[in-house]
Amino acid sequence: MLKTRILSWGDVPAIIDLEQASDLLGLSIDSVRRYCVMGDIPAVQIGKQWRIDKYNLMKKFGYL
Repeated sequence: MLKTRILSWGDVPAIIDLEQASDLLGLSIDSVRRYCVMGDIPAVQIGKQWRIDKYNLMKKFGYL
């Protein structure tokens, strides 16, 4: 799959995965997963995959 380069928050899809969140936040995927499990990042787990709402992530980290 071809990965689209994200240059601004406007380029971020409404729902992102752990890899995209880790790229945006400059954290490891394991750190983002741990934050999701602890509830520090609002996210939904579907099976083994996590989905994170862009706007909740932006609010959590002060981008809104």
